[in-house]
Amino acid sequence: MMLPVWLLVGCSGAEDVPDVDTSGTALQEVVLQTDWYAQPEHGGFYQAMLSGLYEQAGLAVEIRPGANMTNVPQMVATRRIDFAVGTTDNIFMATSRGAPLLVLFPYFQHDPQCVMFHVSNGLETLADLQGRLLMIAPGAAYVQYLRKALQIEPQLIPLDYGLARFLANPELVQQCFLTSEPYYVAQQNVEADYLRLSSSGFDPYRVVYTHRDMLQEKPELVRAFTQASLQGWADYMVGDGALVHPVLGQRNPQQTAEFAAFSKQAMQDNELVYGSAADGEALGHFDRERLLLHLQHLRQIDLLDSEVPLDDMVAFELQEFVLAAPGVP
Repeated sequence: MMLPVWLLVGCSGAEDVPDVDTSGTALQEVVLQTDWYAQPEHGGFYQAMLSGLYEQAGLAVEIRPGANMTNVPQMVATRRIDFAVGTTDNIFMATSRGAPLLVLFPYFQHDPQCVMFHVSNGLETLADLQGRLLMIAPGAAYVQYLRKALQIEPQLIPLDYGLARFLANPELVQQCFLTSEPYYVAQQNVEADYLRLSSSGFDPYRVVYTHRDMLQEKPELVRAFTQASLQGWADYMVGDGALVHPVLGQRNPQQTAEFAAFSKQAMQDNELVYGSAADGEALGHFDRERLLLHLQHLRQIDLLDSEVPLDDMVAFELQEFVLAAPGVP
């Protein structure tokens, strides 16, 4: 998740979670490490915590925020934290390099990463990035896919996690989250649009993952965390965010009610959480063929150091907790 540097605000520590449930039974303490400051893109996890779903499942979950942290897979691999969020491309690459990681479930069917451009630029497809000035994380897998697989060669500028250069230069195209930066750009009365990077065919899931041994050693804990988390996402998406958004604002004052509502609506409008029912997608669902194609793409651009069987990297047995979108049988 990327936000303007001049808007980044530190967040407070995690909410206190009781050590025992109402029956007096000790709760199992676990840590979920997120990939940015508290934000609606993590709303389902906060919903599960604040509504008591985790507690009812016998868990005391601490949600730890973090930004631009590159060592999270290492922290999971060395068991310093129990669960973390990430994207399937990064987890598969780490696993191919020997990290003992296991993907549990997706909370976003599609990654909200995009490239944002001034409407005056007239971009229509990602192919139009050829020769364009593009500020993006140059080492990201999707950049390698654009360049090596699709033969699209923008003029790359390293991402600075701010918006000042984009606002000042109509010729600049910039990486963004469709749930975030477009809001701030509109606040500056700049007319912008975006193209989803997943439209390239490189389409990772956003997932929760853990240490490879966790499911075998603590199956009930993992299953309880998975089921409560997915239910939290279902409850968050069907509601108005009234339980979650004030807490996000306490932890990260940048999260105003208006911005949080924008982000949540963008998740809904772009079918990030449930995906498209017409395409067989649902909350928590993995498509095996799509994952195999994803691995093929990573192999094609030389980002896998070794071959690891898909079933060793993904806990398909947790698909029993998949939830269809409201109104979908």
